[in-house]
Amino acid sequence: MKFMIRIWFTLLALTFAPPLAAQERPDDGFDAEMILALKGLQLLDQRLNAIGYRLIKANTAYCEEKVATTGMLLNDVAQYVDQGTARFALGFDGPIGITAVAPGSPSEAAKLSPGNTLLAVNDIAVDEIPVDDPQLSREQPVYRKVAAINRTIETALAAGDVQLTISQGGIKQPVPIRQVLTCPGQFQIRVSADRSATADGRMVSVSSRLAEYFLDDDEFAAVVAHELAHNLLKHRDQLDAQGVNRGFFGQFGKSAGQIKEAEIEADRLSVWLMANARYDPQAAIRFWTRYGKEHGKGIFSASTHYRWKKRVQLFEEEIVKMAAATPVDGKFAPPILTETD
Repeated sequence: MKFMIRIWFTLLALTFAPPLAAQERPDDGFDAEMILALKGLQLLDQRLNAIGYRLIKANTAYCEEKVATTGMLLNDVAQYVDQGTARFALGFDGPIGITAVAPGSPSEAAKLSPGNTLLAVNDIAVDEIPVDDPQLSREQPVYRKVAAINRTIETALAAGDVQLTISQGGIKQPVPIRQVLTCPGQFQIRVSADRSATADGRMVSVSSRLAEYFLDDDEFAAVVAHELAHNLLKHRDQLDAQGVNRGFFGQFGKSAGQIKEAEIEADRLSVWLMANARYDPQAAIRFWTRYGKEHGKGIFSASTHYRWKKRVQLFEEEIVKMAAATPVDGKFAPPILTETD
């Protein structure tokens, strides 16, 4: 465990330290520890991307909003201090490349793979895609380029199939991506030494240290499904419209109660999303029981969240409802989404 914490602090330094001047960079080759850290992060990215895509694809029929999704995860080496080491570790020929491709996704069908470098989207070079869109202002500057490229691809796919230009081993080639609609959802590993997961209305983020804690993909899916549920239920927009305080004073009074209601809804929906994606919903019970016993109050210790025993009870109640429901094509219509529709 101490070794993994050291690796994540190495990644934090690699990602967020101020850039070095060219003459200050080491000239004795690549940093082996940073390569190891980046490879570890890439494996977590691939795992999360696969789980996330499986959840949004399996529940497409129950989402009011549907978007065209590629199933690939892009990375920009500009976010790293030592870009040479990052490019070498990730296998990129250029600044923007693919770090993960979800099984069963349009990107896998197109035979894209981690390490491919993205050069263009429908003949628009990636370095010509603007990043000054006001809608990208919430993104940290180092992530805006990838966010802009993702938006460009999503917009193009909404109109039909898209052609990407990639480079693999220095060889350029066009790759057609077919349009496949899923629930909306983006997923990322956030490099951090804490154990946390968040949803911002669009993106599900899981901290690198929490991702290391899961015993299997079913436990991983339990937390991802909870955060995805927040986004599908548009909780961020609802709480903003209600004037909910998310700061320190949000832990008390009316704001705390409104946030707790959103957490309860996300817990209830999460096990239905899991079951439809063929993840074991009992994993939510196993994870929270184990985490609760080891860490007391669980990931979220504020008054805005139920303690772990109460959360387990909610999962058990929903699993009983699911057992009494009639599946259609092996899937269950989540009551909370049906009621919302």
